[in-house]
Amino acid sequence: MPKVVEIAGDMDAAAMAELKATFEALGSGAEDVVLNLGQVEFMDSSGVGGIVFLYKRLRVAGCKLRLSGARGQPLQLLTHLRLSDLVDEGSAP
Repeated sequence: MPKVVEIAGDMDAAAMAELKATFEALGSGAEDVVLNLGQVEFMDSSGVGGIVFLYKRLRVAGCKLRLSGARGQPLQLLTHLRLSDLVDEGSAP
């Protein structure tokens, strides 16, 4: 069973500074992670960087990262950057 983490608010530089320790802890774990982005209204390059960081750390550990609930601007950005393969099919278009 993957660890589900709810992200609320924007995923910008300020938010990612606060989430850094959380992402580092998740990346050093030994379980799959699902980031629920249903409450995220805005994501910039800092948010994308955090997701890529976590994805790489989990992959090295043999674990997977999934994104759920992505919608609006964050979903458009993830799709544009071809990270949509991490997004669960259940996410709203």
